[in-house]
Amino acid sequence: MTATIVLMMAVGALIRQRGQGRFWFLTLLMAVTFVGWIPGPVQAQQQEIKGKDGAPMVLVPAGEFPMGSDEGGDDEKPVHRVFLDDYYIDRYEVTVEQYAKFLKARGMNEPPMWLAMDEPHHQKRPVVNVDWLDASNYCKWAGKRLPTEAEWEKAARGTDGRVYPWGNDPPDPLRANYGKKQWNNHAALVPVGGLKDGKSPYGIYEMAGNVWEWVSDWYDPNYYTTSPSRNPNGPESGKYRVLRGGSWDFAPENLRSSRRDFNIPSSHDYDSPSYRNFNSGFRCAKNPGPTASGGTASSGEPLPPVPADYAEKHMPAGWWKDPKVIEEGRQIYIGESNQLVNCRSCHKDGQPVKSGGGLLDQKNTSRFSDSYWFWRVAEGVPKTTMMPWKSLLSGEQIWQVIAYVHQFSHGGKPSEHTDYKP
Repeated sequence: MTATIVLMMAVGALIRQRGQGRFWFLTLLMAVTFVGWIPGPVQAQQQEIKGKDGAPMVLVPAGEFPMGSDEGGDDEKPVHRVFLDDYYIDRYEVTVEQYAKFLKARGMNEPPMWLAMDEPHHQKRPVVNVDWLDASNYCKWAGKRLPTEAEWEKAARGTDGRVYPWGNDPPDPLRANYGKKQWNNHAALVPVGGLKDGKSPYGIYEMAGNVWEWVSDWYDPNYYTTSPSRNPNGPESGKYRVLRGGSWDFAPENLRSSRRDFNIPSSHDYDSPSYRNFNSGFRCAKNPGPTASGGTASSGEPLPPVPADYAEKHMPAGWWKDPKVIEEGRQIYIGESNQLVNCRSCHKDGQPVKSGGGLLDQKNTSRFSDSYWFWRVAEGVPKTTMMPWKSLLSGEQIWQVIAYVHQFSHGGKPSEHTDYKP
């Protein structure tokens, strides 16, 4: 708009100076042509959307923020500048009501003490007794993902380095739920959205107290000394996953937005109290735009170049049609080999969704070189729910999954990847 006004003023000035019709016409034509060339503004992201689970999500706009604290624990140091792209995050913690719908839809086991939680008067309170894998599976089911540790912290404290979501004043009962002694059959928690005075700068509720919240990152106490300055995703592997925010049973000083905690992410013993706690819940995040799992470029869109580290990757000889390799890939794909890797959570019944990166379309998969396919499975796909699996799968296992998935675009039959056309 400003450029248009300036050019119109210039046209007017030339008209006054020349006083001739032909100069007026030529100058106007140049102005219109120039204005038409100026790129239009990038379409702004919606400030709030709703996830597939019906939960309102808030946009956290791209930009830098100071992460960590020099006043906190050693694992919070040093304070460092981090840039994050746009992302959405749930305005509220995932509730008992929402989690009940997930359990029904997926046929999943109920968390410990579920009957105590699943009472009418607790439906709007956060779900607890969920481990990291439970939380991750819910977010995938809802077309979302767990937030990274950096995303969680920025959503909680904004860009001004404040101590708590609301500012630097100490917690009080109007801002946070904390300091309680007993779970009291879930009555110790407050319903989501009730503590308006405790909102973060982005209008996000209960990011201090109520429940610890799982994030996607592995825990490393020294990660801040080496973490990337742009969109950090945490260490590639570890023993523990990070939790953030404090909870209903913690002292007020533990509600600082930079404070880090951790726990073992999952257990084969579903009832183990070491992995699921009365004070641990979660919320989800997602990238703007399409989130189809495996969102490789659709047919006709240019594929990004394969990084040098992956450029020489090739499927081992004979593996495309080897029944044993394909069966191993199937077991990995459906989560039988490693419960932390379950592609079926997004690709229903072991088959990819129709929008899942065009894996049913041979015209699309024929453009995937061996190295491109390996890279995408290993590193994930930006702005989608396709997670990086390199920390959970060996190179051999990645090839097995690719051999299994390759059948989807060939009528379910094992086939050599001879149709590759760059």
